[in-house]
Amino acid sequence: MSEKRSPKVRVIPAKVRTGRNEANDDGAKKRVAAYARISTNDPSQAGSYDLQVAYYTDFIKSNPNWKLVKIYADDGISGTSIKNRLGFQNLIKDCYEGKIDYILTKSISRFARNTLDCLKFIRELKALGIGIYFEKENIDTLDTKSELFLTILSSMAQEESRSISLNTKWSIMKRFQRGNAHIPTTYFLGYDTDENGNLVINEEEAAVIRRIYSECLAGKGTALIAKGLMKDGILTARGNKKWTPDAVYKILTNEKFTGSALTNKTITIDYLSHKRIRNDGREQQYFIKEHHPAIISEEDWNAVQQELKRRNDMLRNPDGKYAQNYSNRSCFSNILYCAECGHPIVRRRMSSQKNGEKYLFTAWHCRTKTHPQKYKEDCKARYVWESALESEFMNLLSDLKAGKAELLQDAQQVIDEHDLSPTEKERQLNLAAQIKQINEQIQKLTEQSNSSLANIYEASINHLYYEQELLQAEYDELDERRQTSKDMERHLETLLSYLNSLDERESFEEQESFEEEEEGPAFQEEIFRQVVQKGTINKDLKVTLEFKCGITRSFIANRKK
Repeated sequence: MSEKRSPKVRVIPAKVRTGRNEANDDGAKKRVAAYARISTNDPSQAGSYDLQVAYYTDFIKSNPNWKLVKIYADDGISGTSIKNRLGFQNLIKDCYEGKIDYILTKSISRFARNTLDCLKFIRELKALGIGIYFEKENIDTLDTKSELFLTILSSMAQEESRSISLNTKWSIMKRFQRGNAHIPTTYFLGYDTDENGNLVINEEEAAVIRRIYSECLAGKGTALIAKGLMKDGILTARGNKKWTPDAVYKILTNEKFTGSALTNKTITIDYLSHKRIRNDGREQQYFIKEHHPAIISEEDWNAVQQELKRRNDMLRNPDGKYAQNYSNRSCFSNILYCAECGHPIVRRRMSSQKNGEKYLFTAWHCRTKTHPQKYKEDCKARYVWESALESEFMNLLSDLKAGKAELLQDAQQVIDEHDLSPTEKERQLNLAAQIKQINEQIQKLTEQSNSSLANIYEASINHLYYEQELLQAEYDELDERRQTSKDMERHLETLLSYLNSLDERESFEEQESFEEEEEGPAFQEEIFRQVVQKGTINKDLKVTLEFKCGITRSFIANRKK
Protein backbone atom coordinates (compact mmCIF):
# COMPACT_ATOMS: atom_id res chain seq x y z
CA MET A 1 0.00 0.00 0.00
CA SER A 2 1.55 3.26 -1.12
CA GLU A 3 1.98 6.20 1.28
CA LYS A 4 -0.50 9.11 0.74
CA ARG A 5 1.22 12.31 -0.24
CA SER A 6 0.22 15.75 1.08
CA PRO A 7 -1.00 18.18 -1.63
CA LYS A 8 1.32 21.03 -2.57
CA VAL A 9 -0.34 24.42 -2.79
CA ARG A 10 1.14 27.51 -4.48
CA VAL A 11 -0.56 30.87 -4.12
CA ILE A 12 -0.90 32.87 -7.33
CA PRO A 13 -1.47 36.54 -6.44
CA ALA A 14 -4.26 38.36 -8.17
CA LYS A 15 -3.20 40.94 -10.72
CA VAL A 16 -4.63 44.18 -9.35
CA ARG A 17 -5.44 46.60 -12.09
CA THR A 18 -7.01 49.89 -11.24
CA GLY A 19 -7.04 51.20 -14.77
CA ARG A 20 -5.22 54.34 -13.68
CA ASN A 21 -3.26 54.72 -16.90
CA GLU A 22 -6.11 53.73 -19.16
CA ALA A 23 -9.01 55.69 -20.60
CA ASN A 24 -12.48 55.46 -19.07
CA ASP A 25 -14.74 52.53 -19.96
CA ASP A 26 -16.70 54.70 -22.38
CA GLY A 27 -13.50 55.52 -24.26
CA ALA A 28 -13.31 59.09 -23.01
CA LYS A 29 -10.02 60.36 -21.66
CA LYS A 30 -9.56 60.12 -17.92
CA ARG A 31 -9.85 63.56 -16.30
CA VAL A 32 -6.75 63.83 -14.09
CA ALA A 33 -5.82 66.54 -11.57
CA ALA A 34 -2.74 66.96 -9.40
CA TYR A 35 -2.26 68.43 -5.94
CA ALA A 36 0.99 70.09 -4.81
CA ARG A 37 1.86 71.74 -1.49
CA ILE A 38 4.82 73.15 0.42
CA SER A 39 4.44 73.92 4.11
CA THR A 40 6.46 77.13 4.60
CA ASN A 41 7.06 80.45 2.91
CA ASP A 42 10.82 79.93 3.04
CA PRO A 43 12.27 81.27 -0.24
CA SER A 44 14.44 78.15 -0.46
CA GLN A 45 11.26 76.06 -0.97
CA ALA A 46 9.87 78.27 -3.71
CA GLY A 47 11.73 76.16 -6.28
CA SER A 48 10.21 72.95 -4.92
CA TYR A 49 6.72 74.37 -5.33
CA ASP A 50 7.32 75.50 -8.91
CA LEU A 51 8.94 72.16 -9.81
CA GLN A 52 5.96 70.19 -8.46
CA VAL A 53 3.51 72.24 -10.54
CA ALA A 54 5.64 72.00 -13.68
CA TYR A 55 6.28 68.26 -13.22
CA TYR A 56 2.62 67.28 -12.91
CA THR A 57 1.60 69.51 -15.79
CA ASP A 58 4.05 67.76 -18.15
CA PHE A 59 3.44 64.31 -16.66
CA ILE A 60 -0.34 64.39 -17.15
CA LYS A 61 -0.11 65.85 -20.64
CA SER A 62 2.32 63.10 -21.68
CA ASN A 63 -0.31 60.35 -21.21
CA PRO A 64 -2.60 60.11 -24.27
CA ASN A 65 -5.38 58.61 -22.13
CA TRP A 66 -5.38 61.50 -19.70
CA LYS A 67 -6.84 64.97 -19.87
CA LEU A 68 -5.42 67.65 -17.53
CA VAL A 69 -8.14 69.23 -15.41
CA LYS A 70 -6.04 71.53 -13.23
CA ILE A 71 -3.02 71.67 -10.94
CA TYR A 72 -4.36 72.46 -7.48
CA ALA A 73 -1.74 73.91 -5.15
CA ASP A 74 -1.22 75.46 -1.71
CA ASP A 75 1.90 77.54 -1.20
CA GLY A 76 3.26 77.99 2.34
CA ILE A 77 0.35 76.24 4.10
CA SER A 78 0.61 73.52 6.77
CA GLY A 79 -0.90 70.13 5.99
CA THR A 80 -2.20 69.42 9.49
CA SER A 81 -5.53 71.08 8.72
CA ILE A 82 -7.59 71.86 5.63
CA LYS A 83 -8.90 75.12 7.12
CA ASN A 84 -6.66 77.51 5.16
CA ARG A 85 -5.83 75.23 2.23
CA LEU A 86 -7.93 76.84 -0.47
CA GLY A 87 -6.32 74.79 -3.22
CA PHE A 88 -7.19 71.55 -1.42
CA GLN A 89 -10.74 72.74 -0.73
CA ASN A 90 -11.26 73.58 -4.40
CA LEU A 91 -9.93 70.15 -5.39
CA ILE A 92 -12.44 68.33 -3.18
CA LYS A 93 -15.25 70.62 -4.36
CA ASP A 94 -14.53 69.85 -8.02
CA CYS A 95 -14.44 66.14 -7.22
CA TYR A 96 -17.94 66.29 -5.75
CA GLU A 97 -19.10 68.21 -8.81
CA GLY A 98 -17.94 65.34 -11.04
CA LYS A 99 -15.11 67.19 -12.77
CA ILE A 100 -12.27 64.79 -11.81
CA ASP A 101 -11.64 61.05 -12.25
CA TYR A 102 -8.15 60.71 -10.73
CA ILE A 103 -5.81 62.69 -8.51
CA LEU A 104 -2.01 62.56 -8.51
CA THR A 105 0.08 63.80 -5.59
CA LYS A 106 3.68 63.43 -4.46
CA SER A 107 3.10 61.73 -1.08
CA ILE A 108 0.64 61.17 1.75
CA SER A 109 2.25 63.94 3.80
CA ARG A 110 1.70 66.40 0.91
CA PHE A 111 -1.98 65.42 0.78
CA ALA A 112 -2.68 65.59 4.55
CA ARG A 113 -0.73 65.15 7.77
CA ASN A 114 -3.89 64.62 9.79
CA THR A 115 -4.76 60.90 9.80
CA LEU A 116 -8.50 61.44 10.21
CA ASP A 117 -8.66 64.05 7.42
CA CYS A 118 -6.56 61.89 5.11
CA LEU A 119 -8.65 58.73 5.49
CA LYS A 120 -11.94 60.65 5.49
CA PHE A 121 -11.36 62.25 2.10
CA ILE A 122 -9.78 59.12 0.60
CA ARG A 123 -12.86 57.05 1.51
CA GLU A 124 -15.33 59.69 0.37
CA LEU A 125 -13.59 60.08 -3.00
CA LYS A 126 -13.27 56.31 -3.35
CA ALA A 127 -17.04 56.01 -2.87
CA LEU A 128 -17.40 58.41 -5.80
CA GLY A 129 -15.08 56.23 -7.89
CA ILE A 130 -12.25 58.76 -7.73
CA GLY A 131 -8.79 57.39 -7.05
CA ILE A 132 -5.71 59.06 -5.59
CA TYR A 133 -2.21 57.95 -6.53
CA PHE A 134 0.60 58.68 -4.06
CA GLU A 135 3.85 58.51 -6.03
CA LYS A 136 6.36 58.24 -3.20
CA GLU A 137 4.52 55.36 -1.49
CA ASN A 138 3.34 53.81 -4.81
CA ILE A 139 -0.20 53.50 -3.46
CA ASP A 140 -3.39 53.73 -5.47
CA THR A 141 -6.49 54.21 -3.31
CA LEU A 142 -8.66 52.18 -5.75
CA ASP A 143 -6.44 49.18 -5.06
CA THR A 144 -8.22 46.93 -2.53
CA LYS A 145 -4.97 46.45 -0.57
CA SER A 146 -4.33 50.15 -0.08
CA GLU A 147 -6.48 50.78 3.04
CA LEU A 148 -4.12 49.20 5.59
CA PHE A 149 -1.02 50.80 4.11
CA LEU A 150 -2.74 54.18 3.99
CA THR A 151 -3.74 53.98 7.65
CA ILE A 152 -0.20 53.15 8.73
CA LEU A 153 1.54 55.68 6.50
CA SER A 154 -0.86 58.55 7.24
CA SER A 155 -0.42 57.92 10.96
CA MET A 156 3.34 58.14 10.43
CA ALA A 157 2.87 61.45 8.59
CA GLN A 158 0.78 62.81 11.50
CA GLU A 159 3.39 61.70 14.03
CA GLU A 160 6.09 63.37 11.96
CA SER A 161 4.05 66.58 12.05
CA ARG A 162 3.75 66.33 15.84
CA SER A 163 7.49 65.82 16.15
CA ILE A 164 8.19 68.84 13.94
CA SER A 165 5.78 70.91 16.03
CA LEU A 166 7.51 69.96 19.29
CA ASN A 167 10.97 70.63 17.88
CA THR A 168 9.90 74.02 16.54
CA LYS A 169 8.34 74.91 19.89
CA TRP A 170 11.51 73.84 21.70
CA SER A 171 13.72 76.04 19.50
CA ILE A 172 11.41 79.05 20.00
CA MET A 173 11.52 78.62 23.78
CA LYS A 174 15.32 78.53 23.65
CA ARG A 175 15.32 81.75 21.68
CA PHE A 176 13.12 83.37 24.31
CA GLN A 177 15.44 82.17 27.07
CA ARG A 178 18.33 83.91 25.30
CA GLY A 179 16.34 87.14 25.28
CA ASN A 180 15.49 87.04 21.58
CA ALA A 181 11.90 87.83 20.62
CA HIS A 182 10.71 88.28 17.04
CA ILE A 183 8.51 91.40 16.82
CA PRO A 184 7.17 92.16 13.32
CA THR A 185 6.78 95.89 12.66
CA THR A 186 4.60 95.78 9.53
CA TYR A 187 1.56 96.80 11.57
CA PHE A 188 3.35 97.95 14.72
CA LEU A 189 2.89 101.70 15.17
CA GLY A 190 6.00 103.49 16.45
CA TYR A 191 8.72 101.11 15.25
CA ASP A 192 10.52 100.02 12.09
CA THR A 193 13.02 97.21 11.48
CA ASP A 194 16.52 98.12 10.28
CA GLU A 195 18.72 96.14 7.88
CA ASN A 196 20.09 94.08 10.79
CA GLY A 197 16.64 93.07 12.01
CA ASN A 198 16.70 95.39 15.04
CA LEU A 199 13.75 97.51 16.15
CA VAL A 200 14.26 101.26 15.71
CA ILE A 201 11.90 104.08 16.69
CA ASN A 202 9.88 105.75 13.94
CA GLU A 203 9.74 109.25 15.45
CA GLU A 204 6.72 110.38 13.44
CA GLU A 205 4.66 107.39 14.59
CA ALA A 206 6.15 107.49 18.11
CA ALA A 207 4.70 110.99 18.53
CA VAL A 208 1.22 109.44 18.10
CA ILE A 209 1.97 106.84 20.79
CA ARG A 210 3.18 109.53 23.21
CA ARG A 211 0.07 111.59 22.48
CA ILE A 212 -2.23 108.66 23.30
CA TYR A 213 -0.49 108.03 26.64
CA SER A 214 -0.44 111.73 27.50
CA GLU A 215 -4.14 112.18 26.77
CA CYS A 216 -5.02 109.13 28.87
CA LEU A 217 -3.12 110.58 31.84
CA ALA A 218 -4.89 113.90 31.23
CA GLY A 219 -8.21 112.13 31.85
CA LYS A 220 -9.46 111.35 28.35
CA GLY A 221 -11.21 108.04 27.70
CA THR A 222 -10.27 105.72 24.85
CA ALA A 223 -13.30 106.76 22.78
CA LEU A 224 -12.44 110.45 23.08
CA ILE A 225 -8.78 109.79 22.24
CA ALA A 226 -9.83 107.82 19.13
CA LYS A 227 -12.17 110.62 18.08
CA GLY A 228 -9.37 113.18 18.37
CA LEU A 229 -6.98 111.07 16.29
CA MET A 230 -9.55 110.77 13.50
CA LYS A 231 -10.32 114.49 13.65
CA ASP A 232 -6.62 115.25 13.11
CA GLY A 233 -6.38 112.82 10.19
CA ILE A 234 -3.90 110.46 11.90
CA LEU A 235 -3.81 106.96 10.37
CA THR A 236 -3.65 103.64 12.21
CA ALA A 237 -0.77 101.18 11.83
CA ARG A 238 -2.65 99.57 8.94
CA GLY A 239 -3.18 102.92 7.24
CA ASN A 240 -6.88 103.16 8.12
CA LYS A 241 -8.57 106.48 8.90
CA LYS A 242 -10.87 104.97 11.53
CA TRP A 243 -9.63 104.54 15.10
CA THR A 244 -11.59 102.45 17.59
CA PRO A 245 -11.53 102.63 21.41
CA ASP A 246 -10.25 99.04 21.43
CA ALA A 247 -7.28 99.98 19.20
CA VAL A 248 -6.38 102.80 21.60
CA TYR A 249 -6.76 100.49 24.61
CA LYS A 250 -4.41 97.90 23.08
CA ILE A 251 -1.76 100.58 22.59
CA LEU A 252 -2.18 101.72 26.20
CA THR A 253 -1.69 98.15 27.48
CA ASN A 254 1.14 97.06 25.16
CA GLU A 255 4.32 96.69 27.22
CA LYS A 256 6.47 96.78 24.07
CA PHE A 257 6.32 100.58 24.04
CA THR A 258 8.47 100.56 27.22
CA GLY A 259 11.20 98.60 25.43
CA SER A 260 10.19 95.27 26.98
CA ALA A 261 8.65 92.18 25.41
CA LEU A 262 6.33 89.63 27.01
CA THR A 263 6.41 86.40 25.00
CA ASN A 264 3.94 83.54 24.75
CA LYS A 265 0.86 85.75 25.23
CA THR A 266 -1.05 83.20 23.13
CA ILE A 267 -0.30 79.51 22.69
CA THR A 268 -1.19 76.73 20.25
CA ILE A 269 -3.08 73.97 22.04
CA ASP A 270 -3.51 71.62 19.07
CA TYR A 271 -0.84 71.10 16.42
CA LEU A 272 -3.45 69.71 14.03
CA SER A 273 -6.07 72.47 14.17
CA HIS A 274 -3.52 75.18 15.08
CA LYS A 275 -6.07 76.62 17.51
CA ARG A 276 -4.57 79.43 19.60
CA ILE A 277 -5.82 80.71 22.95
CA ARG A 278 -4.70 83.32 25.46
CA ASN A 279 -1.98 81.94 27.72
CA ASP A 280 -3.64 82.03 31.15
CA GLY A 281 -0.72 80.31 32.87
CA ARG A 282 -0.83 77.02 30.99
CA GLU A 283 2.65 77.55 29.60
CA GLN A 284 5.72 79.46 30.68
CA GLN A 285 6.14 83.07 29.61
CA TYR A 286 9.28 85.16 29.31
CA PHE A 287 9.49 88.89 30.10
CA ILE A 288 12.46 90.42 28.31
CA LYS A 289 13.46 93.89 29.55
CA GLU A 290 15.52 96.36 27.49
CA HIS A 291 14.80 94.33 24.37
CA HIS A 292 14.53 97.43 22.15
CA PRO A 293 14.41 101.25 22.47
CA ALA A 294 11.54 102.59 24.60
CA ILE A 295 8.98 105.15 23.44
CA ILE A 296 7.17 105.41 26.81
CA SER A 297 8.94 105.67 30.19
CA GLU A 298 8.19 103.09 32.85
CA GLU A 299 6.81 105.86 35.10
CA ASP A 300 4.23 106.89 32.51
CA TRP A 301 3.46 103.26 31.70
CA ASN A 302 2.78 102.43 35.36
CA ALA A 303 0.68 105.58 35.77
CA VAL A 304 -1.46 104.64 32.77
CA GLN A 305 -1.98 101.08 34.03
CA GLN A 306 -3.10 102.41 37.41
CA GLU A 307 -5.50 104.83 35.74
CA LEU A 308 -6.95 102.09 33.51
CA LYS A 309 -7.36 99.85 36.55
CA ARG A 310 -9.17 102.65 38.41
CA ARG A 311 -11.58 103.11 35.53
CA ASN A 312 -12.10 99.37 35.18
CA ASP A 313 -12.78 98.93 38.90
CA MET A 314 -15.66 101.39 38.61
CA LEU A 315 -17.58 98.81 36.58
CA ARG A 316 -16.62 95.79 38.66
CA ASN A 317 -17.65 96.79 42.16
CA PRO A 318 -18.83 93.51 43.80
CA ASP A 319 -22.11 94.78 45.28
CA GLY A 320 -22.73 97.41 42.58
CA LYS A 321 -22.88 100.21 45.14
CA TYR A 322 -20.07 102.21 43.58
CA ALA A 323 -20.30 100.82 40.03
CA GLN A 324 -20.32 103.55 37.39
CA ASN A 325 -19.22 104.21 33.84
CA TYR A 326 -16.08 106.22 33.23
CA SER A 327 -16.85 109.78 32.18
CA ASN A 328 -14.61 112.60 31.04
CA ARG A 329 -17.29 115.29 30.76
CA SER A 330 -16.11 116.99 33.95
CA CYS A 331 -13.00 116.80 36.09
CA PHE A 332 -15.28 115.99 39.07
CA SER A 333 -16.74 112.90 37.35
CA ASN A 334 -15.80 109.56 38.98
CA ILE A 335 -13.84 111.44 41.66
CA LEU A 336 -16.45 112.64 44.17
CA TYR A 337 -18.39 110.29 46.49
CA CYS A 338 -21.09 110.80 49.09
CA ALA A 339 -19.71 110.74 52.64
CA GLU A 340 -23.16 109.74 53.96
CA CYS A 341 -23.94 106.59 51.92
CA GLY A 342 -20.84 105.96 49.76
CA HIS A 343 -22.49 106.32 46.35
CA PRO A 344 -20.89 108.42 43.60
CA ILE A 345 -21.70 112.12 43.35
CA VAL A 346 -23.14 112.89 39.91
CA ARG A 347 -23.69 116.04 37.91
CA ARG A 348 -27.17 117.61 37.70
CA ARG A 349 -28.67 120.48 35.77
CA MET A 350 -31.08 122.20 38.16
CA SER A 351 -33.37 125.24 38.14
CA SER A 352 -34.30 127.88 40.69
CA GLN A 353 -35.85 131.34 40.88
CA LYS A 354 -34.49 134.74 41.80
CA ASN A 355 -36.66 137.85 41.92
CA GLY A 356 -39.40 135.86 40.19
CA GLU A 357 -37.16 134.80 37.29
CA LYS A 358 -36.23 131.21 36.61
CA TYR A 359 -32.58 130.35 36.04
CA LEU A 360 -30.53 127.16 35.52
CA PHE A 361 -27.39 126.10 37.35
CA THR A 362 -25.09 123.05 37.57
CA ALA A 363 -24.78 121.12 40.80
CA TRP A 364 -23.34 117.85 42.13
CA HIS A 365 -25.55 115.52 44.14
CA CYS A 366 -25.54 111.99 45.55
CA ARG A 367 -26.66 109.47 42.97
CA THR A 368 -29.33 108.08 45.29
CA LYS A 369 -31.07 111.49 45.33
CA THR A 370 -30.83 111.86 41.56
CA HIS A 371 -32.32 108.39 40.88
CA PRO A 372 -34.48 107.60 43.94
CA GLN A 373 -36.47 104.88 42.13
CA LYS A 374 -33.30 102.91 41.34
CA TYR A 375 -31.35 103.48 44.56
CA LYS A 376 -33.78 103.23 47.47
CA GLU A 377 -31.61 104.64 50.25
CA ASP A 378 -32.53 107.36 52.71
CA CYS A 379 -29.47 109.56 52.15
CA LYS A 380 -29.37 113.01 53.81
CA ALA A 381 -26.93 114.47 51.28
CA ARG A 382 -27.46 117.96 49.88
CA TYR A 383 -26.44 119.16 46.47
CA VAL A 384 -23.44 121.43 46.06
CA TRP A 385 -23.06 124.10 43.40
CA GLU A 386 -20.39 123.38 40.82
CA SER A 387 -19.26 127.00 40.96
CA ALA A 388 -18.74 126.62 44.73
CA LEU A 389 -16.57 123.53 44.20
CA GLU A 390 -14.49 125.36 41.63
CA SER A 391 -13.94 128.57 43.59
CA GLU A 392 -13.21 126.82 46.90
CA PHE A 393 -10.73 124.47 45.24
CA MET A 394 -8.80 127.46 43.86
CA ASN A 395 -8.85 129.02 47.33
CA LEU A 396 -7.50 125.78 48.73
CA LEU A 397 -4.62 125.89 46.23
CA SER A 398 -3.83 129.42 47.39
CA ASP A 399 -3.79 128.20 51.00
CA LEU A 400 -1.48 125.32 50.05
CA LYS A 401 0.85 127.75 48.34
CA ALA A 402 0.91 130.01 51.37
CA GLY A 403 1.50 127.05 53.71
CA LYS A 404 4.02 125.24 51.53
CA ALA A 405 6.19 124.24 54.49
CA GLU A 406 3.30 122.42 56.15
CA LEU A 407 2.38 120.82 52.81
CA LEU A 408 5.91 119.47 52.34
CA GLN A 409 6.01 118.14 55.90
CA ASP A 410 2.66 116.33 55.62
CA ALA A 411 3.44 114.91 52.18
CA GLN A 412 6.89 113.68 53.18
CA GLN A 413 5.45 111.92 56.21
CA VAL A 414 2.99 109.96 54.02
CA ILE A 415 5.71 109.19 51.44
CA ASP A 416 8.03 107.86 54.16
CA GLU A 417 5.24 105.63 55.51
CA HIS A 418 4.87 103.99 52.09
CA ASP A 419 8.59 103.83 51.31
CA LEU A 420 10.84 100.88 52.14
CA SER A 421 12.85 100.80 55.33
CA PRO A 422 16.69 100.66 55.05
CA THR A 423 16.56 96.91 55.77
CA GLU A 424 13.94 96.36 53.05
CA LYS A 425 15.94 98.42 50.56
CA GLU A 426 19.01 96.28 51.23
CA ARG A 427 16.90 93.13 50.85
CA GLN A 428 15.59 94.33 47.50
CA LEU A 429 19.15 94.93 46.26
CA ASN A 430 20.13 91.40 47.34
CA LEU A 431 17.08 89.94 45.58
CA ALA A 432 17.99 91.81 42.38
CA ALA A 433 21.53 90.40 42.53
CA GLN A 434 20.27 86.84 43.07
CA ILE A 435 17.76 87.14 40.21
CA LYS A 436 20.51 88.45 37.93
CA GLN A 437 22.78 85.54 38.88
CA ILE A 438 20.02 83.00 38.13
CA ASN A 439 19.37 84.67 34.76
CA GLU A 440 23.06 84.28 33.89
CA GLN A 441 22.94 80.59 34.86
CA ILE A 442 19.85 80.04 32.72
CA GLN A 443 21.54 81.83 29.81
CA LYS A 444 24.62 79.64 30.16
CA LEU A 445 22.61 76.40 30.30
CA THR A 446 20.50 77.49 27.33
CA GLU A 447 23.59 78.08 25.19
CA GLN A 448 25.03 74.68 26.16
CA SER A 449 21.83 72.68 25.70
CA ASN A 450 21.21 70.51 22.65
CA SER A 451 18.48 68.13 21.57
CA SER A 452 20.32 64.99 22.69
CA LEU A 453 20.62 66.24 26.29
CA ALA A 454 17.43 68.28 26.24
CA ASN A 455 15.77 66.53 29.21
CA ILE A 456 18.78 66.99 31.50
CA TYR A 457 19.22 70.66 30.69
CA GLU A 458 15.46 71.28 30.79
CA ALA A 459 15.21 69.89 34.35
CA SER A 460 18.04 72.17 35.54
CA ILE A 461 16.57 75.19 33.80
CA ASN A 462 13.08 74.54 35.21
CA HIS A 463 14.53 74.33 38.74
CA LEU A 464 16.23 77.69 38.24
CA TYR A 465 12.99 79.17 36.90
CA TYR A 466 11.13 77.98 40.01
CA GLU A 467 13.76 79.55 42.28
CA GLN A 468 13.67 82.72 40.20
CA GLU A 469 9.87 82.90 40.46
CA LEU A 470 9.98 82.83 44.27
CA LEU A 471 12.61 85.55 44.43
CA GLN A 472 10.81 87.64 41.82
CA ALA A 473 7.53 87.49 43.76
CA GLU A 474 9.23 88.89 46.88
CA TYR A 475 11.06 91.51 44.81
CA ASP A 476 7.85 92.64 43.09
CA GLU A 477 6.04 93.05 46.41
CA LEU A 478 8.80 95.34 47.69
CA ASP A 479 9.04 97.12 44.35
CA GLU A 480 5.31 97.86 44.34
CA ARG A 481 5.66 99.70 47.64
CA ARG A 482 8.75 101.53 46.40
CA GLN A 483 6.91 102.48 43.21
CA THR A 484 3.96 103.84 45.22
CA SER A 485 6.36 106.04 47.16
CA LYS A 486 8.04 107.24 43.95
CA ASP A 487 4.65 108.00 42.40
CA MET A 488 3.73 110.11 45.41
CA GLU A 489 7.01 112.02 45.10
CA ARG A 490 6.32 112.62 41.43
CA HIS A 491 2.79 113.84 42.18
CA LEU A 492 4.16 116.12 44.91
CA GLU A 493 6.50 117.70 42.36
CA THR A 494 3.55 118.14 40.01
CA LEU A 495 1.48 119.85 42.71
CA LEU A 496 4.36 122.18 43.67
CA SER A 497 4.89 123.06 40.02
CA TYR A 498 1.23 124.02 39.66
CA LEU A 499 1.29 126.03 42.89
CA ASN A 500 4.34 127.96 41.70
CA SER A 501 2.56 128.76 38.45
CA LEU A 502 -0.45 130.33 40.18
CA ASP A 503 -0.73 134.11 39.89
CA GLU A 504 0.34 135.95 43.01
CA ARG A 505 -2.74 137.03 44.96
CA GLU A 506 -3.19 139.29 47.88
CA SER A 507 -4.55 137.79 51.08
CA PHE A 508 -8.30 137.49 51.58
CA GLU A 509 -8.21 140.01 54.37
CA GLU A 510 -6.71 142.68 52.08
CA GLN A 511 -9.35 141.90 49.42
CA GLU A 512 -12.35 141.85 51.76
CA SER A 513 -13.58 145.29 50.74
CA PHE A 514 -13.50 144.22 47.08
CA GLU A 515 -15.23 140.88 47.61
CA GLU A 516 -18.28 141.74 45.58
CA GLU A 517 -16.26 143.12 42.69
CA GLU A 518 -13.63 140.36 42.40
CA GLU A 519 -14.63 136.74 41.99
CA GLY A 520 -11.16 135.23 42.58
CA PRO A 521 -8.95 133.17 40.27
CA ALA A 522 -10.49 131.26 37.38
CA PHE A 523 -10.93 127.54 37.97
CA GLN A 524 -8.17 125.43 36.38
CA GLU A 525 -9.59 122.03 35.50
CA GLU A 526 -6.22 120.59 34.48
CA ILE A 527 -4.80 121.10 37.97
CA PHE A 528 -7.73 119.28 39.60
CA ARG A 529 -7.36 116.33 37.20
CA GLN A 530 -3.63 116.01 37.80
CA VAL A 531 -3.42 116.38 41.58
CA VAL A 532 -6.67 115.02 43.10
CA GLN A 533 -7.18 111.27 43.61
CA LYS A 534 -10.59 111.16 45.31
CA GLY A 535 -13.05 113.35 47.19
CA THR A 536 -16.04 113.03 49.51
CA ILE A 537 -18.89 115.46 50.31
CA ASN A 538 -20.98 115.20 53.47
CA LYS A 539 -24.44 116.58 54.25
CA ASP A 540 -22.93 119.82 55.61
CA LEU A 541 -21.20 120.42 52.25
CA LYS A 542 -17.79 119.64 53.70
CA VAL A 543 -15.55 118.51 50.84
CA THR A 544 -12.53 116.32 51.71
CA LEU A 545 -9.98 115.80 48.94
CA GLU A 546 -7.32 113.08 48.84
CA PHE A 547 -4.37 114.32 46.78
CA LYS A 548 -2.25 111.99 44.70
CA CYS A 549 0.82 112.98 46.72
CA GLY A 550 -0.81 111.52 49.84
CA ILE A 551 -2.08 114.59 51.71
CA THR A 552 -5.73 115.26 52.63
CA ARG A 553 -7.37 118.69 52.79
CA SER A 554 -10.96 119.90 53.36
CA PHE A 555 -13.11 122.95 52.68
CA ILE A 556 -16.78 123.98 52.91
CA ALA A 557 -18.36 124.41 49.47
CA ASN A 558 -20.92 127.08 50.35
CA ARG A 559 -22.15 129.22 47.51
CA LYS A 560 -21.55 132.91 48.00
CA LYS A 561 -24.82 134.78 47.66
